[in-house]
Amino acid sequence: MKALTNFFSSAATKRPVVTILVVLLLTGFFGYMATQAEELSTSFGGELDTPEIQAQSKLGEYFASSGGQSVFQVIMTGEDVLTVDGYKAWIEIQQVVATSEISEYLITQPGQGALQGFFGPIDFARAFNPMFNIDQMNDDQLKQAYKAASAQMPPEFQAFASALLSENYDSDTVSSTAGLAIITIDSAKIADAFGGSDEAFIEQPRMEVQLSDELSVISEKYESIDVSGFSFGILLGNDGDDFISEIGVLFGKAFLIILGVLAYIFFIRPRKGYGFFKSSRRTVSDLLLSLGTILLSISWMQGIGALLGPGYLNVIGAPNQISQIAPILLIGLGVDYAIHFTGRYREELGNGQSVKDATTNTLSSVGIALSLATLATIVGFLSNVVSPLPEFKDFGITVSFGILFALLLVMTFVPAIRSLLDKRAETKESISREAFSSSGESVLNKIAGASSIIPKKLKLISVALLIGVSGYGYISFTNLDTVFNFTDFLPEDDPVVATLAVLTDEFGGGFGETTSVLLEGENLATPEIHNAIIDAINDLAGADNVVVFGENVANESVVASIGSMLLPQNALPGSPPQTPDMELISGLMSYGVQVMSGEGLDALKVSSTGDVDSLYKFLLVTDPATFSGSLFLNEEEVFTAQQIKITTSAGSEGSRQLTEDIYGAFQPVINLGVDVAATNDSIVTNSVSDLISASQFQSLVFAILSSMIFLIIYYWIDLRRPFLGVVTIFPVIAIVMGTYLGMNLLDIPLNPVTATLTGIAIGIGVPFVIHVTNRFREALNNDSNPVTAITSTLKTTGGSLFGSAFTTMAGFGILTTSTLKPFQQMGQVVLVSISFALVASILILPTLLVLWANYHNKKTAKSL
Repeated sequence: MKALTNFFSSAATKRPVVTILVVLLLTGFFGYMATQAEELSTSFGGELDTPEIQAQSKLGEYFASSGGQSVFQVIMTGEDVLTVDGYKAWIEIQQVVATSEISEYLITQPGQGALQGFFGPIDFARAFNPMFNIDQMNDDQLKQAYKAASAQMPPEFQAFASALLSENYDSDTVSSTAGLAIITIDSAKIADAFGGSDEAFIEQPRMEVQLSDELSVISEKYESIDVSGFSFGILLGNDGDDFISEIGVLFGKAFLIILGVLAYIFFIRPRKGYGFFKSSRRTVSDLLLSLGTILLSISWMQGIGALLGPGYLNVIGAPNQISQIAPILLIGLGVDYAIHFTGRYREELGNGQSVKDATTNTLSSVGIALSLATLATIVGFLSNVVSPLPEFKDFGITVSFGILFALLLVMTFVPAIRSLLDKRAETKESISREAFSSSGESVLNKIAGASSIIPKKLKLISVALLIGVSGYGYISFTNLDTVFNFTDFLPEDDPVVATLAVLTDEFGGGFGETTSVLLEGENLATPEIHNAIIDAINDLAGADNVVVFGENVANESVVASIGSMLLPQNALPGSPPQTPDMELISGLMSYGVQVMSGEGLDALKVSSTGDVDSLYKFLLVTDPATFSGSLFLNEEEVFTAQQIKITTSAGSEGSRQLTEDIYGAFQPVINLGVDVAATNDSIVTNSVSDLISASQFQSLVFAILSSMIFLIIYYWIDLRRPFLGVVTIFPVIAIVMGTYLGMNLLDIPLNPVTATLTGIAIGIGVPFVIHVTNRFREALNNDSNPVTAITSTLKTTGGSLFGSAFTTMAGFGILTTSTLKPFQQMGQVVLVSISFALVASILILPTLLVLWANYHNKKTAKSL
């Protein structure tokens, strides 16, 4: 470590120009690399090792139409949507849909339009009554027509129409504050039209966003009616510009606030011979040098991120929403290095040292502490590499390089610039030593020095704080909730978020939610498995958040498709039924289907001697477009996978119960040796949440142990006192656990942003405690009395600790103003973490260091 700081000292004092040129060359290189970075990736989770997550990728591999259809929802809201204005808006909605770019890719049913919605009964009435004129009706007449038409429709159509009205729908007054309509999109057709699924992944969201924008224009024509569209494609159509813009605004605010805080910390009080002009000039130069250095380190970090990313070294993935917070993190943490260097350098000048000696002494003292803090902090952030989430791994690696670059620049670029400027002033004898000598008498240093009474007379307070905070923090950690939503990185006032809230509150998540159940086995074409699947689907009819029409679960499956083939299609609801297809019935019965022996899906069970394999192959030949989305036939002509799509309305809140219900219903299928995995977006987010929670504990243990082992090894090599590493890291445990305690008290859950706090808390806490330990070692060389040494330590380094705390608070505190809830919570978490870091380094660690020093004899302590 000393060899490293000596190298930095030599570069800064003997070859400052060369050092500056090297820095500028590297800045040019990393700046160029930063321009080569890929676009922001808005996906999260990657390919993770859970059945629910892996099922999503397998569905695309197995089934030709697993993504063949998707749902777009139109939401109408107002004081009452079942009004004349509501229906007029409904007519305009139909027109907008019919003329939209996506209209040619919509799926329609015979005798029905592409848009199916809550105004179905009125549409039904208009179809059978040519005299129906909406322009000549008032609201009461429309409500009467709605009630009369609904009564004439079959029960399943009545149930469907009422399900598309909000939960507060009043059938007596025929009023509702929200109504829903559904459009089914043929995604496979889009893929064919644009040359593949990759192109469709871009084009379909674009068309859906365009349709949503066109629908929102309708709202401008009616005072009491609002119209909006929603689909998961709209979320995919968000290219991340809003998020990037938000990050830019937050970074700018953090920069300006830190600028103000540093101006206060670096301000030198004018005095005789060193007036306001000279004082201000020195303050501004230190200020600009510090902030400029941090901006350079951020530029280097962005460049190394591109170099390590896709297209180059492929160590990490494309930039993601987690890694984008790294610049804000670095400006909060990296500026601490400049504060500690500048504070000690000024102190050395104030003690009468030459510029060269002041630089050398600063780098050999604070430099060692900064190097130790940096390496231990890097260990903390690299704890994220044990996370199963690729975004966390990339975040840990990226921030680790950023912190390393901040250290290198503060240890080389800052002293090189400072040496050139101050040597010139030294030659002119214009440096005021007296102006710098008062640094130890600042208010902040005096406050820190006053806390020395605790290690002197009140040691139990420190021990109680350490045990109490760590204990309650761990209990809080075990009680924290883990929450992950795909809208986490959208502003709270985003229209898409507001629309989704209506769907969740009024429609239980809406009809856009489809839960796929993937079945895998050696051979699924057996009577036992076929019949067990029917029983499982029937059992789901009683589950919450599973959409049921009449007594049947709304689903797409082999048996549901067979039922659709057998059910004659009517031109319109209420028209005379058509003649059953007896040839089809006879054909199914030849394979063992017991069409005449049951009702509903039970009529599609097969006998124990039925030929299910031949039945499935017959279905694939008869209607390959339909059944290839449910059946997978491998190269050996064996059915090894099957998909069942269930229409659900669980949303994020009910998804865990939905998952349990599905696995419970399919337990008879599982008992037959079939692998079952249920998946949808909410279920996947639950899987990610579980991984976040599990990885957080792994990262916590790994980070603390790694940092402790690192310090133990260093102090063993340097002092032959390895236990000093344990003493130094103990307060960091309190910092991390105190952060969890604060999260619990503030009701802040773990999410993709706050889950990075293990690395952040260690990144904040380790530099604080190492500076205290390092300065205490120096003080013991001048005074063997541990209490006196710790008092001197707190008086001299306390101001820098408070300054670091204030700048970091300022940098991260601005996150609380974000429109993104996870960033608001992260801002609160970091403020808590910094507060505990300050408490631990000033109120806990000093006592532990005094106890450690008292354990050794004065001769040993003095030799430190």
